Amino acid sequence: MIVDTIDIRSTAPKASRYRRYVTPQLKTHFVGPGHLIALCGAMLVLAVLLFPRAFIDQQLRAEGPPQAATIAYLQLLVNAQPSNETVRLQLVHERLRAGQLAEAEVALAPLAHHAGLESAKVASLWLSLRRAQFVAIPPGSAAREEARRAYAHALERLGRRLSPAGQLAETRHAIDAGLYVTAARLATHLLMTAPTRSRTGAAEDRHGTDRATAVSMRVEPRGSTSRSALHHDFTDTTERLVGLVWASRAAGGHTAHVPIEARHIHQQAFDALLQSHLAAGQPDEALQAAQEYLPSLDPARVDWTRLMQIASWANRPSAAANFAQHWLAIAGDDNTRWTAFQAMIQAYLSAGQPRQALTAAVANLHWIPPSTALWRNMTRLAMQAGDAGKSVQYARRLVGLGTPHVH
Repeated sequence: MIVDTIDIRSTAPKASRYRRYVTPQLKTHFVGPGHLIALCGAMLVLAVLLFPRAFIDQQLRAEGPPQAATIAYLQLLVNAQPSNETVRLQLVHERLRAGQLAEAEVALAPLAHHAGLESAKVASLWLSLRRAQFVAIPPGSAAREEARRAYAHALERLGRRLSPAGQLAETRHAIDAGLYVTAARLATHLLMTAPTRSRTGAAEDRHGTDRATAVSMRVEPRGSTSRSALHHDFTDTTERLVGLVWASRAAGGHTAHVPIEARHIHQQAFDALLQSHLAAGQPDEALQAAQEYLPSLDPARVDWTRLMQIASWANRPSAAANFAQHWLAIAGDDNTRWTAFQAMIQAYLSAGQPRQALTAAVANLHWIPPSTALWRNMTRLAMQAGDAGKSVQYARRLVGLGTPHVH
């Protein structure tokens, strides 16, 4: 029997060549942990990129009802980029709008324990969180009072870091929360730091008063003969304010170097300061604040009837009459002048001071055009003051209109 023999040496090169192509297909290795982490990270980035970012951004800009998908997407971005403050603040904002206060505090916590609170945006969101926590608790509970104290503490610590508009908004929120002392402090700080003419210094203030006086010499009211007669019974504050009003009108009705928005915020801060004192039952403090900050305001935007009412509550009839004189001096039409004139007289009469009422009325008659109502009221006022001579004079003018005013 013939047996074929195979020379192993002759087949070795072929086997080697075969093993070179076959062996890699036979080897099997499992993916390691590092590869899995890299793969998951790539999938996460891919999911973020493929998510409808434009739709989410549109939802954020529209400020519509908070969407769970939007919050989930923002949370995904925060998890992927923990140091991205902008995205984190958006997440906190959306969670606050959705009423998720605990989750919002967790998201805001990384920014609340370092220099992040220096940011006005972070401070605003932190105050919004504390205020929402206070409002969410039913009244009458100890937890609500604790939340109220936490909100007050946050206001004291962070309120001044907000923009002027933000400070004004938080002042109003503090009044609604019953934090009248804190609200008064915020409003006072806003009034002291606002860009008004009160910050230009005493020298410029005197220069502005002199400039206003020069303008006032060219704008004499009806029936007046001299500036000294015009301001006979006015206080120094009244004289300065009236001069500034005339200077403002001559300049086109605008206060120099003060933007319109800043003036509006300043006026609203003044109103908030008065409201906080009145809500706390402090009419004397409200009157003091009004007298202190009144020269820095635009007189045309002041609610003079409210100031007169505050002076009456503080039992200060002279202050009420002084406010009426302010109002009378800046009135732009005869009807407003007549209303202010009557209010000035009534302020003294309400305090049982008819003689002072008559004196103030006589000093300001040049503002009021002759009419039957004027002479009738002046006749009655002179009779109440016990001045028979003036009552007869005004009664005669009541019969014959068109005669000059009596001074």
